Amino acid sequence: MAINLNLKIILKVLIITFLIMKDSLASTISGYEIKSLIERWLDKQGVQANVNILESLRYPACEPENIIINDISGNSKLIKVNCIGNNPWQFIVRNKVNKFKSKTKNKQLSDFYALKDFKDKGSIIKEKDLIVIKRKNSQRNLYISKKSDIVGKKLKNSVNSNQLLKRSNLEKDWLIKKNSQVIIINNKSFVTIKEEGLAMNDANYMDMIKVKNIKSGKVIVGYAKNEKKVILNTKQY
Repeated sequence: MAINLNLKIILKVLIITFLIMKDSLASTISGYEIKSLIERWLDKQGVQANVNILESLRYPACEPENIIINDISGNSKLIKVNCIGNNPWQFIVRNKVNKFKSKTKNKQLSDFYALKDFKDKGSIIKEKDLIVIKRKNSQRNLYISKKSDIVGKKLKNSVNSNQLLKRSNLEKDWLIKKNSQVIIINNKSFVTIKEEGLAMNDANYMDMIKVKNIKSGKVIVGYAKNEKKVILNTKQY
């Protein structure tokens, strides 16, 4: 009889303990549940979730409407969970966001021109000689991006195939080129003297240019008026 009584007492204690534990568990929220809430919240924000919370962790139960989740880092790396219910609590968890390099960054490319085949110094470039190569926009000022700036120009130096063309590779379009024949115009009062000369250097419009008088052999300095004329007295123009 005493044994049966002891067994009954033990069973009652076990039942009461189970009920207490059951009630206690029902009035808490687990780390697993909190993790699920955070993952769903991050998913709605369009952010990849990578949080690690101890699943056996227990916090006082909190109604869903009383749970507030915030990104306190501004980059979804630190997430704050806050319960504003009868038994308030809060904690912060780290979200290990994978760093993906932007796929669009550094893909802003522009078309630049290069030679299809090797060409020697002095070669005149034709449209069929060119190929397009893409490079970053930051190179725009270094390489030539307009075909019209290349076609018909003469190479100042030899250029290899697939080598992007720079302006320094091309001879400049001079108004008057060295060794070309020009007319020297010298205005004196009401008299204009015209003589044949030879350009001693390249020059653009109104650049200073040295010319050799073919008749006298004298080298004088004037200004380039057009492709055939060099003037000595600029006040008349």
